[in-house]
This record gives sequence, C-alpha cells and structure tokens, in this order.
Amino acid sequence: MDSWLESFASTGFRRSSDTAHDLKTPLNVAVLNLELLRMRIRKVAGGEDEKVMAYARSIESELRRMAQIFDAFFILSTPPKGEGEPVAIDICALCSEAASSADVTIEIPDSVGVHGHESRIRHALNLFFDGATRLLRPEERLATVATNGQFVLSVAGKPAPEEFELAKIFKFYYTDAEGNPDLSLAAARLIAETYGGELNASQDRDKVVLQLSFPSGAYEKSSDR
Repeated sequence: MDSWLESFASTGFRRSSDTAHDLKTPLNVAVLNLELLRMRIRKVAGGEDEKVMAYARSIESELRRMAQIFDAFFILSTPPKGEGEPVAIDICALCSEAASSADVTIEIPDSVGVHGHESRIRHALNLFFDGATRLLRPEERLATVATNGQFVLSVAGKPAPEEFELAKIFKFYYTDAEGNPDLSLAAARLIAETYGGELNASQDRDKVVLQLSFPSGAYEKSSDR
C-alpha cells in the first residue's frame, strides 16, 4: 500500500464499527415507522389492503438486507476488536469443526498453519460451508482440501437453483432461489481477502467449484507466541 493511503486505511479501521452502527440506526427507525404506517393504514382502511401490505413487506425486507450488508462490510473488512495482531493458527482444526457443523464429509490434513485471527478465520469457514451447502445439491457435492504452499478448500457440485448465474453469488445483494438474502459467500470472500487469501468460483457446464484459500507457512515465527 502506498504510504499516503495508510492514513485512509487506519481511519477506516477506527471508524468502521461506529459507522456501521450509525448507518443501521436510521434503518431501524425506518422499519419501526413502516410498521406504524401499516397499523395506521389498517385502521383507516378498516382492514388490510393486500397490495399495500405486500409493498410494505418488500420495503422492510430491503431495509433489513441493507443492515446486514453494513454489518458485513464495515465490520468484517477491519480487524476484530480486542484480538491484537494476527497469529499462527491451525486452520485444519477450524475447518474440521466447520465441516462437521455443516454436515459435510471431508478428509482434512492433520495440521496446516495460517496467519490470522482465529475467530475471523472460523467465521469465514462457517460462512463458506453455509453458502456452499445452500448453493450446491447435497447428493452431488464433493469437498476436498489441498495444501501446496497454501490451504485450499474446495467444494464442487451441481447448483441447486435452476436459474444460476455464477457472477452473482459473491454479491452482497445476492438472493437465493427462495428469494432470501444470502451474504454468506460475499462475506467469506471479504474475510479471506483481508488475510491474503481468496475465494473464487468456476463453472464447467453443469458443475460449479467453489474454492477458498489462505496462504500457509509464511508466518512460522508466530507459533512461538
């Protein structure tokens, strides 16, 4: 990073949590007033207007989605509070826990060290498996781990949605096949990139491969801490 940009980055880190809270406050007020508006309309109209209620539900859903995006971006793009500097951690142990929680069968090496904050790496793995299991059909999913200078976690399979666009799954505005906001893969990619890793996807005909990676072995000195 150019030296003149460092002050921009450090200021963003310091203000991110406060900014997320400040942005969510008017959204919460808007949701509250929307509910009061719905109550008022029901009272004046003597009942519910189906179209008005549908519009109101749509507005509320988008407001709540915006709050989730603010949390994901402003909090996850900065270091976790109170955890100090990144340290060497065993990502295999964290991956095993996340896979088990997501009911994903996978063979994982005994130990691979990566440099990061344990809570944040764990969160990235949980988000990755959450997004992958929603996106790919369970009967055709295959999860693997490879290590070659980096830790590479891959999940491959056929997408569950009939209408699937690869470019959209990493958008914070992504909506799943059931119409629900799904920030899991976008948030996981954000975390990975903050620690020098990547989260990518590729598609070959009807097969999709999601790949999460973190550099390994570059910070062995941290294991002495």
